Amino acid sequence: MILAMHIATHLLTGSFIVSMVLMRYEISFREKIVLLGLTSFLGIVPDLLGNRYVSPWSHSIIVMGLVMVPIVFLFRLLLKKYSYIHLYLCLAGSVLGHILVDYLGHGVHLVYPLSSEAYTLPLIYLGDPTVWVPLLLGVMGFVLPLSLGRRRVLNTGCAVFIVLYLSLKLAMLMQLEQGLPRKFTLTPLAAVQVYPLGDYQVHKLSDFWKMGFDVIDSQRRVLGVLPVLGGEVRLDLNMIFAVKSDVVRSNSGKDGLEQVYRKLPAGDEASFEVIEESGEGPAGEIVARDQEENPRYFIYKDGEWQENAKK
Repeated sequence: MILAMHIATHLLTGSFIVSMVLMRYEISFREKIVLLGLTSFLGIVPDLLGNRYVSPWSHSIIVMGLVMVPIVFLFRLLLKKYSYIHLYLCLAGSVLGHILVDYLGHGVHLVYPLSSEAYTLPLIYLGDPTVWVPLLLGVMGFVLPLSLGRRRVLNTGCAVFIVLYLSLKLAMLMQLEQGLPRKFTLTPLAAVQVYPLGDYQVHKLSDFWKMGFDVIDSQRRVLGVLPVLGGEVRLDLNMIFAVKSDVVRSNSGKDGLEQVYRKLPAGDEASFEVIEESGEGPAGEIVARDQEENPRYFIYKDGEWQENAKK
């Protein structure tokens, strides 16, 4: 089901762009279906050209933007009714819209070949109905025999709704990235990763409206979720480790993105569940418990957590 909604998002992105660009044209129902079918197909073309890892150019706005220039010219010979600019916005926009949607959901090599680095602005889990349902409504408004005024209101309203929703997600992402280092006592090496809930985490509609976070530090690991529509932060994991270790960053993560992890020290290490944390910076204190439910006390000193035998 999620995969179907993922594909539908790509198909509808191109169709919605057509409905916005060509809303002022007098177009027959048959011609609308042809245009929507063409742009829907173009909306999945980047995935048909190859895997993002093997063919990074397939999801590059630079490469695909240039590739579509002669292709749109050929379609212009068949669809003389429309200007080249309008056709480029529709046809190339469908391809580039796919890349933009992927950029909001997972990593893409956005400016390849200028850079082989993968980029993302993780705001949505692809298949989010809060995105594709407004797209569908806009496309239906284009197909149905509505007046230009009603069509403009419907399409503009759908576009504004999506922009506001993404803006809300972006605000939440920034809030978490800036707020978590103040909520938890962390070292300068700590990494804070914020993302929409993903595989095996989305089970109901409200899960699309949540943002997850992962805090990785030399002696800390914190996992949690924050509802986009407001509410308390839910901590799924809040651990402190007895031994300090390196925080490693590499470009071997999913979709070619940066992967951050805490390097495991040699041998077994003790970890404790944090049950209370107070203070900031040098004044940080933690009360934790071990597997036997015994309390353990830590203070933040000289850039690391040190255990106190007694509070």
